[in-house]
Amino acid sequence: MSTSLLYHNQNLKGVRITRTAFIAGTTVFYGVISQGYQRCSNCRSRKVTHSGGRERRIKLLPTGTRPNTLSLFIPRLVCKKCGTVRQVKLPFADRGKSYSRSLARYVFLLCSHLPLNMITKLCGLSWNTVKTIHKEGLKRKYKRVPLKKVRFIAIDEVCVGRPRKFLSIVMNLETGDILHVARGKGGNALKQFWNRLSHSKAKIQAVCTDMASGYMSAVKEHLPDADLVLDHFHLVKYMNDKLSEIRRMLYRKASEGGKRILKGTRWYLLTSRSNLKEGCMEALDEALKYNEPLYIAYYLKEELASLWSLKTREEASRHLNNWLVKAENSGVQILENTAQWLTQMKEYILNWFKWPLTSAKLEAFNGKIRRLLKNTCGLRDQEYMFLRIRDLVDAKF
Repeated sequence: MSTSLLYHNQNLKGVRITRTAFIAGTTVFYGVISQGYQRCSNCRSRKVTHSGGRERRIKLLPTGTRPNTLSLFIPRLVCKKCGTVRQVKLPFADRGKSYSRSLARYVFLLCSHLPLNMITKLCGLSWNTVKTIHKEGLKRKYKRVPLKKVRFIAIDEVCVGRPRKFLSIVMNLETGDILHVARGKGGNALKQFWNRLSHSKAKIQAVCTDMASGYMSAVKEHLPDADLVLDHFHLVKYMNDKLSEIRRMLYRKASEGGKRILKGTRWYLLTSRSNLKEGCMEALDEALKYNEPLYIAYYLKEELASLWSLKTREEASRHLNNWLVKAENSGVQILENTAQWLTQMKEYILNWFKWPLTSAKLEAFNGKIRRLLKNTCGLRDQEYMFLRIRDLVDAKF
C-alpha cells in the first residue's frame, strides 16, 4: 500500500512505508520516520545525533473487520542545542499509547452508538483500552460546563443501588444538559455545584424540585432570589400516598364484608376518575359509599389535581385556600396533617403559575441512568460513571 494512501486514510504524518506483511489475519505496515520529522522533541532543533532506539507497534484504523498495525523503529536523539536525550515525538500517536489518534477518535465516536464490548471486537482493542479512550474523550468534552447562561434548573435524586445509594442530579431545563452529578442526596451533595454557580455569576430565575426538605433548604439558602417551584407530579403522588395510607387504616379496622369491598380498589383510588372504565367506576363508588373518610380523601385528591388546570395564579390561590379549609375540617387526622404541611408549601406550589416548570425531563433521565448501570453491570470507576451519565444526553443507544 502506498505511503500517500496511508497518509490520507490513517493520517500517518512523517512516516515512509517500506513494506507490508500479512500475519495471522492482521495487516502489518513496516515503516521509518522521515528525515524531516527527526527533530528534538524539546526545542524542535534539527541538530541531533542518533543514540539507538526501539521498535514500536501502533494499532491503526481497521479495514472493515481486518486490523491494521504499524511497525516503526523510533530513534533516540541527542540534541546538540539543548542536550536533551529523547525519542522522536510522533505526530500521529501520543507518547506511551499503543494506538494512533485516528483510531482513538474513531473509538470515541463509536462509544456514542455501541456498547464497549462490541467496540473491542470491531477494533481489536482490550476493554480497558476502549474504556480509557472513552474516558479521556469525555473528560475533554466536559472539561468545562458553562453555567453563565443557565436560567432554569431541576434537582432530583436517583437510587442507583442497595443499600439505598443515591446520586444527586442537576439539569438545565432549557437544554437538557446535566450540570452536576454527585454521590448522596440533600444539600451536602450540592456544595460543589453552588461554588461553581457563584463563580459563573449565573442568574437563576427558577428551580424545580420535589418535596425533599434538603434540596428545598439548600435552594433557599444559596439562591434566595430564585423562585422555588414544587413539581406537581410529586405533589399529586404525595396525596396518593396519603390516600393509600387512609385505605390501609380503614382496611385494618373493617369487618369481613368491609374488607371484601375495599380489597382490590387501590388502583381505582389512585387513577384519575376520567381514566376509569365503567366497571371500575362501579367498584370504586361502592367502596367510597361505605367509607366516609375514604370518600372525603378521594374527592379532595381529585380536587387538588384539578388545581393545575386553572389559568391564573389568583384563581389557583383561591382554589388552594378552599382546599386547605376543607382538608383541615375533614375530621380525618391524616388529611389535617397534610393540610398543615401544604400550608407551608403554598407559595412554592403557586409559583408554577409564574414558571410552568416540571422535573418530568429529569425523571425520564433518571430511567436512562438506571438502564446504563444495569447494562454495564455497574461502573466501579466513579469519575467514569459521572462522565457517562453526563454523556447520556447525547448517547444514541
